[in-house]
Amino acid sequence: MSTRLDRAVVVGGSVAGLLAARVLRAFTDDVVVVEPDDLPESPVGRGAIAHGDQFHVLLGLAQDMLSYWFPTLLDDLVADGAVRCTSERDGRMYVDGHLRLPVPGHVFLPVHRPLLEHHLRRWVLPLVTVVRDRVTDLAVSGDRVTGVRTALGETLPADLVVDATGRASRLCEWLSRVDYPVPRKQRLALDLGYATTLYHRSRDQRLDGLLSVHSLRSNSAAEPGVSCIAPLNDDYWIATVSAYGKNRPSRDPADFAERCLREPAAGFATLVRTCMPAGGVSTHRFPHSVRRDFHTVERFPAGLVPLGDAVASFNPVYGQGIPSAALHASALAAWLRSGAGVGGYFERLRVLVDAAWQTSVIADFGLPHLVARRPRGHRLRQAVSGAIDRAAMRDPLVAARFADVVNMYEHPSALLRPDVLRRALVAATVERFLGA
Repeated sequence: MSTRLDRAVVVGGSVAGLLAARVLRAFTDDVVVVEPDDLPESPVGRGAIAHGDQFHVLLGLAQDMLSYWFPTLLDDLVADGAVRCTSERDGRMYVDGHLRLPVPGHVFLPVHRPLLEHHLRRWVLPLVTVVRDRVTDLAVSGDRVTGVRTALGETLPADLVVDATGRASRLCEWLSRVDYPVPRKQRLALDLGYATTLYHRSRDQRLDGLLSVHSLRSNSAAEPGVSCIAPLNDDYWIATVSAYGKNRPSRDPADFAERCLREPAAGFATLVRTCMPAGGVSTHRFPHSVRRDFHTVERFPAGLVPLGDAVASFNPVYGQGIPSAALHASALAAWLRSGAGVGGYFERLRVLVDAAWQTSVIADFGLPHLVARRPRGHRLRQAVSGAIDRAAMRDPLVAARFADVVNMYEHPSALLRPDVLRRALVAATVERFLGA
């Protein structure tokens, strides 16, 4: 039996919070979004989003889910300058300078984070009440959360409180104050740094014939990391470089240009040799991936759920943040339709987080600088993953399955199906025979 709410309060007004507010409108006419930051009426960056000016791309699943809730959103973004890129003609993915097979039919949409949030706010905010304040605590009665308390001394009652405050969520602190157990936390110290800058672009300009380039430097490279170029609009290129540990990029424009010049993929050297910088270099440091396993707690109050980065935050080079937030919002809607207890919601989240965590962590455990205990079976998983990845460079079927997993259309287990493993084995055998 579907749940009907008198009021829902969403804590946090970024992407995850806006998506939660959107789906909650199907269950209540009274949705309140509590956000301490100003929510501007124009597509400008917000101080609360420290990585807002960095490279963002909407992967396939994110495009589909956002289009479901906001039918004209993608067209609106394109009308405001975003450029759709197809894998057949416009974009290429490289691994250590070697071209990965393009997969027909895949479209990816590089987008400026402030522009995306601007359009989401245009859809959502007219339907909700916005309270500009900071939540400091939960209001609790018995075994149920009944609302939130704010820094300005207000208590906002609610049948459901959704924590969408991101990586810095204080939910565990709030739970401990009212004697509820906190979830187990898993953390993987990455020490990732990435830097982004804009370059001037002439209308219809391409770089080495391409609109978009994604370059992965594998864990066996001298400087593992990911670099990307894409058109921000008709007037600007947006370019990002990343690396780990002591190799993290700086804000020095000369350092940025030098990294582009030694990037093994197409496009990067041409960018810095033919285009003028359009501003300074902004950097962001991502210290660790983290997940909070709410499904493991024995007691949890009714009337409260977290979603998005408040549950799990992954290595951003894989682009899982926005599609994960959309999946969590979808899980929230499915749970409310089911009428089940909060455990049903956390089981839905567990499946989603496990899949995204598996995709990122298998690769991250191979980083040479990472100081962490590898799980049992790590070497075998790395060997299988490496064989599949190499096969995706040559075999169209493996490349298509790989792209489906990257775009989050398929669970990572799709890469372990017999036809994929068989082709990966054949590719590895040919590779050894040819000495390639």
